[in-house]
Formats: sequence, C-alpha cells, structure tokens
Amino acid sequence: MKRWTILLALSLCVFGIAALTGCGGQKDNTLSGKPARTVSVLFAYSSDSWHRNGIALKETLEKNGFLTDLRFAQTAEEQAEQFRTAVGQNPLAIVVGAIDSDLLKDSLAEAEKRGIPIIAYDRLIMNSPHVSYFIGFDSKEIGRMQGRAVERALRLKETPGSDNIEIFAGDPRDNNSHLFYEGAMEILQPYLDSGRLHIPSDEKAFMKAATPDWSAQNAKVRMGRILQLTYANARPLDAVISPNDTLAEGIREALDIHYQGDWPFITGLDADPEGVRAIAADRQLMTVDKPPALPVGECLRLIRDIEKRQAVSSAITQNNGARDVPAFLCKPEVIDKNNLDSVHWAK
Repeated sequence: MKRWTILLALSLCVFGIAALTGCGGQKDNTLSGKPARTVSVLFAYSSDSWHRNGIALKETLEKNGFLTDLRFAQTAEEQAEQFRTAVGQNPLAIVVGAIDSDLLKDSLAEAEKRGIPIIAYDRLIMNSPHVSYFIGFDSKEIGRMQGRAVERALRLKETPGSDNIEIFAGDPRDNNSHLFYEGAMEILQPYLDSGRLHIPSDEKAFMKAATPDWSAQNAKVRMGRILQLTYANARPLDAVISPNDTLAEGIREALDIHYQGDWPFITGLDADPEGVRAIAADRQLMTVDKPPALPVGECLRLIRDIEKRQAVSSAITQNNGARDVPAFLCKPEVIDKNNLDSVHWAK
C-alpha cells in the first residue's frame, strides 16, 4: 500500500507541475482562486518614495488578479542579478526602476528574445533598444518647478541685487538626475548669466554637482566641504537646489553643523515625510509630490493590455539614446507650506 501511495503522490506532483507550466514557461498561477499571471517588479531602494511605489503597485496588481514578485535592491549589482532571475522565470512583464541601465543590457536583450515586455518605471532605461514602455513623470519639468520655486522665493524677476546659490544633482547613472538638473538650470541660467545669481563654490557643471547613489551622506559631505571652504567668512547662502528630499536632508545636516547665517531656501522632490516636516518647520522651501496612484494606475492599464495582447500606443515618446520609447507621463504637484495637507499620504 505504501508503494502505491508513493506512486500516486509522484503522479499528482508531475500533474501539478504540468498544470503550472504554460506556453513559453509562463506560470499559470492562481490568486484568490482565480487565474493570474506573474508580474516582476524590480525597484531601487534609495528613498521612501520607491518603497511606497513598490507596495502600491503590488497591492493594486494583486487586487486585479495578478501575482506580483516585488523585489528591492540596494545596489546596481543586486538589481542586475534580480533582473536575470526574473527573465528566467518568464513573467508576463517586468517593471523596473533601474539603478544602472548599463548592467541590465544583456538581460534586456534576453527578455526581448523571450517576448517579455519591459516597462521602465519612473526612470527611463537608457541606451537599449529593448525597452518596451516608460511610465513616469516629466523629469525636466520637475527641475523647472524647483527652479521656479527658487525664482519666486528670491524674487529674482522683481528685485535687483545678487544672491548666492549652490547646485546639487542626483546620481549620474540615473537619467532623471540629468533631466532634473537641465530643467532647473533652464530657469536659473539667465540669472547666472546676468549676475543676479552667483555660485560661489563654482561647482556648477553636472558632474561637479552630482551625488553618487542618491546618498544623503554624500550630499552632507559635499555641502559641508562647500560651506567650510566658501562660506566660512559670513558669506550668505540664499538657496540650494536639491533634486530630492533625501539629498535635502543631508544638506540640512551640513548646514546645522557648518553654517551660521540665515537659513537658505532648499528645494526637494518625493514629498517624503522628513521633507514635508522640514517644510512645516521652515527648513525646506518646497518639494514635488509624485503620487504613486498615478503611475500605478497607468501601469495596471498597460499590463492589462499586454495580457490581452492588445496593441499599445502613446502619443508621447522619450528617446533613450537607442529608440523612441512610448511614454505615459503623469502630472506632479508642487508642495509648499501653503498646501502640505494635499500630500497624497497625508489625505
């Protein structure tokens, strides 16, 4: 009897494996008793915003019948390994917020061979023809929002004089970093050209302003060095362009240690809790909120179309250096002391 029991168990196991295997290796999983397809979601973990987006996307997809394999990576190498694993599992689609596009190139090509759509989320994957779609925000416009906020705060249009500003940019491997910088400088460059604004450190070029790994600590170290070398003799610092709230936190910490003058206007992005608290305390001028519900909704719609094998088109494209990628862009919102209650997580 034991022998027959073992044979029966083995037969059921084989049958189960066969039932879980679909065309091209795609698993026909179930969620809440209903058929589901697996979507792989691979995000960086460089800020609270990425965590909020990942959880929101996972919850939304699973409520709509998709299994979601959500993974966060601390390093580009860890994410590259996660991506290789995801491709080997043949998911319905891979949604990725890339840390370093270059490390994903081979896996992107393999994904296309297997017919797996790649959705770049919030960060456009650069220099690869194997990116299917981009979902995110207009990063250059976010930079303009930050530049305009400083323009208003310093009354650059209305008043003469000379104000000092320092410029910070994000990780150079992230395409958004370049776009944030370009958008902000588009607004501020005329004032630099006219002498209405000055950068006393002379660290204006993108690579001088860049902050590896979007690290608050790296921003703190650079801000501390600038303050000690350039602002030690009571020179005023009137504004700091920070591309996000994480770097703004490091900048504030350096100011607390090394700066005695009037507090400068500091920009931000992501509406992180620490950034919002800093705005309320007059330690940060503004932030830009990118509510996860907007790109999450676009992602759900796109994945539904992929599942149904419907043609997907967009009137907007963004060039990644290798092709024009169909893009679905959401609208961000400026948050300052006047509308803190409108932050998506505070509602």
